[in-house]
Amino acid sequence: MPKYQKGHKDVVFFAPKSKRGSRPIAGSTIATNDFLVLVHETYPKATISQLKELLTDRSKFILNPEAVAVLDAYITRGYGDYVPEWR
Repeated sequence: MPKYQKGHKDVVFFAPKSKRGSRPIAGSTIATNDFLVLVHETYPKATISQLKELLTDRSKFILNPEAVAVLDAYITRGYGDYVPEWR
């Protein structure tokens, strides 16, 4: 099993169209990335804030704290009204 540095994340999410260049916003595992892509493909016109509301609604999805943390990182950086382009 390979050894990774502490805090290693498999996938890094970047700021969309940032003037300062590509700045990482959050990191997650591959499974969380795939889950966020699946939810985004189900609701393609939803903003990040709307996706967070969907993910925290327990009648629609099982709560995934890591996915909510990624969306929170986007919201705290001011990208809550942004429609992501995750694929």
